[in-house]
Amino acid sequence: MPNNRATARPWLPDEEATLCSLLNEGVEADEIAERLGRSRQAIYGRIQRFHKQRGRTSRKSGETFTQWPNG
Repeated sequence: MPNNRATARPWLPDEEATLCSLLNEGVEADEIAERLGRSRQAIYGRIQRFHKQRGRTSRKSGETFTQWPNG
């Protein structure tokens, strides 16, 4: 599957919340990917983005980024 950001489906806030919840429950990436209709790689990528954004604020909106579960 090609990595093409132009055709990538953006993450919705409710999908991020579901991802965080499932991670807290200990659900594996393959299962999360299936439930959210995304690839396993998309799940891992979003988790990495949570780590990178911890404590940061959006320059555009001024809102705090979604945090890692329980973060």
